[in-house]
Amino acid sequence: MFHHLGVSCWRTDATAADGSAFGGTDRRWSTAQVCHPMLAIARAGHGNPGILIDEIDKAAIGRDYGRLFDRLLAFLESETARQYPDPALQTTLDLRHVSYVATANHTHTLPSPLRDRFRQIEFPKPAAEDLEALLPAVIADILRDRGLDRRWMIPFTTAEKQAIARHWHGGSVRRLRRVVEVVMREHDAWAARN
Repeated sequence: MFHHLGVSCWRTDATAADGSAFGGTDRRWSTAQVCHPMLAIARAGHGNPGILIDEIDKAAIGRDYGRLFDRLLAFLESETARQYPDPALQTTLDLRHVSYVATANHTHTLPSPLRDRFRQIEFPKPAAEDLEALLPAVIADILRDRGLDRRWMIPFTTAEKQAIARHWHGGSVRRLRRVVEVVMREHDAWAARN
């Protein structure tokens, strides 16, 4: 989404991030690192990059290294983001122009102070009638992951599309991808034999 706006994007996987890593670590430690928003600015070369926090609802809730939820609050408020004390640089940074987007499968598990700082936009789960629209993107992703050019693929037959529809009734796009991969293997085997 950020690339459509011409904005550099820094992606953080919330399942692997903790508050210390995201907010920066003190330079007294051998593994000192500046905060992720500053890293995003340095990589982008401008002061207003976007940060995507993927699957924020799966962030660790242990407090050993600080919770990601707690550390994010300082970046999401303009007043505190304007004077963020980076522990590695040991100086105050103005990070108020960084934009944040977070994805979540479930928002009810997120702390209310965090929910209050994000505008929530809900997307319905894909339904069976969305298959025709989803199928080209799923096939393109599979081919890209395999390093193949889409122009070389023989299109699915009507029977193959019907088989996919019989095994995917909506919901998880990951499950749709697994179904498409099975049909694609059979499709490729048939094409190799003929």
